[in-house]
Amino acid sequence: MRAKSDVKQITADLVAAIADIRRHIPAESEESLAHVETFCAIALRVMAKTNPSKLRDAAMTEEILARVQGREVLRDEPVP
Repeated sequence: MRAKSDVKQITADLVAAIADIRRHIPAESEESLAHVETFCAIALRVMAKTNPSKLRDAAMTEEILARVQGREVLRDEPVP
């Protein structure tokens, strides 16, 4: 998880990911994507105000849960 001061980079990564999703979804899914975008905007505001150790704790908990459930885990660094 990135430090609190890196919220700008997290925002840039998220905006790029949403733009990629938007290019691949049908027009009838626009309202659903608007809900996701709103949730992400709120989450980014909360992250900007949250203690970095709490963010790391939440990120580690989510990573463990994703691994247990067999979901893809995002990484900051490429895996060799």
